[in-house]
Amino acid sequence: MPVLLALYASVALGFGDFFAGVGGRKNPHPGAVMSMAFVASIVGSVIAGVYVLIFPPAAFGSDDLFWCLVATCFAAFARPLLYLGMERGPIVIFAPVMGVITLIVPTIAAPLIGQSLGALEWLSLGLSLPAVVLIVSEGGGPSFSAIRANAILPLAITVGVLIGGVSISLGQVDAEVGALPALITQFGSMLLIPVVTRPIRPMAPLSSGVVRFGVLVGVVDIGAVIASTIAFQRGNVAVVAAVLGFAPAVTIALASRVFGEHVRGWQWAGVGLAGFCVVLFALA
Repeated sequence: MPVLLALYASVALGFGDFFAGVGGRKNPHPGAVMSMAFVASIVGSVIAGVYVLIFPPAAFGSDDLFWCLVATCFAAFARPLLYLGMERGPIVIFAPVMGVITLIVPTIAAPLIGQSLGALEWLSLGLSLPAVVLIVSEGGGPSFSAIRANAILPLAITVGVLIGGVSISLGQVDAEVGALPALITQFGSMLLIPVVTRPIRPMAPLSSGVVRFGVLVGVVDIGAVIASTIAFQRGNVAVVAAVLGFAPAVTIALASRVFGEHVRGWQWAGVGLAGFCVVLFALA
């Protein structure tokens, strides 16, 4: 069940992230994606609230509240920066690098939270770095100069670390809590996003275009958030994070189809290696 929930969440997240990029590129205001993240969090809070009323948690302790608040802090930064990365692109670089980093963080943290790693997980961790190098090569030969010259790489790494932090935090919440962490993280993000985005990019006015895409992304994402929240509670954090790592594949396919962004040359090897890492984690 946790793997199936994570698989659904990965597909939904792939679509949601892409829609966020589309909305940002269609709106000329530089803070449009920040406002979309705010609107999406409002929508997510409402839907998650209704879900929790229908399926209330069986238990909720102080430790659960603590980890939910930690996850909220990570999520409040991750969502607007994720949408910013999708807007800037290239998505075919940003999405897979972010996905690989999202896998690495829970894997490194696994021993610290009492979860052991097997041989396949260590192998996947070792292959992740060359995967990133190949992806950012943009079709040329892999080199560290290409890494330094790639403007989107730091943002992709930052978002990957933040999402990894969300994964670790939600994995510490008891399974009896249900979808309540999804409500807390969405509501908390709604409160924090206007504050944390101000030094990065001030939010755009809530125009009809911003609201429309924000609602669309919020509806698509919240199903994924609820599903992944429950999956993290009931399954191995590293394995669930690995299945969620398929989300960039959906985003890349959409970017290729709609924006004409294509994986070229050595990038194919990097994307393939990143996909292989995800498979290794899922099989672990």
